[in-house]
Amino acid sequence: MRRLFTRITALLAAVIIMIEAPMMAARVSADPNPGAGDFVTRLYNYALGRQPDAEGYADWTNKLLTGETNGADVAYGIITSPEAQSLGLDDSCYVNMLYQVFFNRAPDDAGMQVWTTALAAGADRADVMMGFINSVEWANYCAISGIYSGSACEPDVQLTPTDECFAYINNLNRNFLNTTVTDAQVSAMANDLTYLRTTCRQLAYDIIFNDSFIAAAKTSSPGKVVNIFYKAFEGRDAVPAETYALVSAMNGNINLDYLFNYFVNRTSFTTSCVNRGLMPGTNVVVNTAGISDQAVTDYFADAAFIGNSVTAGFPMYFSANGRGLLGDVQVYARVSYSFLSDQNSLSGYMLQYNDVEMQAASLISMAGVQKVFICMGTNDLVGTEASVVFDRYVNYINGIIAANPGIRVFVVSTTPRCDSDQTPSLSNEKIDELNSMMAEYCAQSGLDYIDINTALKNNTDALYSGYSSDGYVHMNNTGYGVWANEITSYVRSMLAAERHIYRYRGT
Repeated sequence: MRRLFTRITALLAAVIIMIEAPMMAARVSADPNPGAGDFVTRLYNYALGRQPDAEGYADWTNKLLTGETNGADVAYGIITSPEAQSLGLDDSCYVNMLYQVFFNRAPDDAGMQVWTTALAAGADRADVMMGFINSVEWANYCAISGIYSGSACEPDVQLTPTDECFAYINNLNRNFLNTTVTDAQVSAMANDLTYLRTTCRQLAYDIIFNDSFIAAAKTSSPGKVVNIFYKAFEGRDAVPAETYALVSAMNGNINLDYLFNYFVNRTSFTTSCVNRGLMPGTNVVVNTAGISDQAVTDYFADAAFIGNSVTAGFPMYFSANGRGLLGDVQVYARVSYSFLSDQNSLSGYMLQYNDVEMQAASLISMAGVQKVFICMGTNDLVGTEASVVFDRYVNYINGIIAANPGIRVFVVSTTPRCDSDQTPSLSNEKIDELNSMMAEYCAQSGLDYIDINTALKNNTDALYSGYSSDGYVHMNNTGYGVWANEITSYVRSMLAAERHIYRYRGT
């Protein structure tokens, strides 16, 4: 469920206003943390009528504690599951279940009457659930439990940062030479962690990449920098074997991003954060302040987009909107182009360079392309399983790399399709499956994977109609604008990360 916060009907909007007073009176107080585990157990008990299985309990609890998902998404997924639907709860039981799950209490008489009346009048159950999710009481419960609520409301419960929270922050500041930080700034960091406005991972990134430490790292040795990370994250000096392994992985240079990702992706980091009662987090927002628009534009000087008819709309977009940050990027795309047409050199379905048909690997070489952004899969998935298309995609990429040593490959996610009856053998489920496999492949192979799919979707995981030109798979200029923004944002973040790599020359 990407966008749980859909519409609330006019009826339910009035209902929320009517019961605001009883909800306010029952807000969760700042008592000891009831925990993500208690929420998961309660969800299984009341929504499914059973105790959680060990695997389900561990999986959902871990995802909530690490920030991989939020309470609203977990609740929505389970409450709307076939198992929950099979229980056949009547309206009263459904409302009681929502109170128990989201508020950890029985419903008050006024609230029960209002919600059951709304359901009897034809309100959708999912919309009723939204009334509970978008409430201060639920937001407060999650704030106290240290999990993301997924609510549109901000909590108003008062929380106090713990000693463990301050210890985490002060340890990072000390080890990474963030010496100019003030007490007020430390307090602000602690409050941001406590109220889940940031995560341990994000805060570590923000602290590590300060000017003082970056300057010191440039004049240090790889081994010394590795040891600093061990002291900060493991509380100890690195043993020689550990230092050797990381320095070798960095080719004897200093790559601060590599070290950062190595330590925050360790199980010990996640466990340490959770044990401190802090949110580990799953990703970071890279500081791109030092990357100019011109630097992004320059990056595309020897780059090309390759794809089928979906990609072929870019020249139209450039004509209407200008090239913007994409600068001189080349576009090689053709209607009905696919992995099979490239492999079998099918005339009429091949890419062209100077009006000559050729395979992608040869075209890239002829055009002097050094960076290639590939967005394929739409034509290939029609009537074909995602696993088969995945194998063809990998072979296609390997052929390009083999023929073009040093080429940098960016895999751009296969774009979604609209909700329509056209070509039923091409489904968003298959598109998502292929994207998942390609993302994992890129992570394992050291290739860049750019997710534009998510930004283009609506709340049913299909292509948003406002981005579509034909109600099927092709986009209008607004859709291409979203696509362009996702690509340029990725490149900007990538360039920012590459500033943290230093060639060590010894002393």
